[in-house]
Amino acid sequence: MKEETNDYEDDNLVELIDDEGNTLRFEHLMTFEYRGEWYVALAPEETGEPEEVSEDEEDEGEEIAIYHLVGGEDDEQLEVIEDDDLLDEVFAEFCNQYEDSEDADEAMSLDSDE
Repeated sequence: MKEETNDYEDDNLVELIDDEGNTLRFEHLMTFEYRGEWYVALAPEETGEPEEVSEDEEDEGEEIAIYHLVGGEDDEQLEVIEDDDLLDEVFAEFCNQYEDSEDADEAMSLDSDE
């Protein structure tokens, strides 16, 4: 997938162009390091329009896409992680780091009693 520069950076949105030329919009959740490599976690952009959801889909939770970030600063690209075992490891690491960052954000928003 190719990342396209856009005017949505302030909103934390990223546009990707798939192999068929379709533009897909995602919310950037996190860029993180795992075993010396960099990865990007994205969630499909919510359009605000209600979708019909089956009972099976209700239990699945939010969809997350994780890509391997390759290349230098000027030519970064996102690669699909084809190794299922590696993808499982990277997803588990994302969950750990995301949970830690969410807990830290929540802790910082709390008022102290002092």
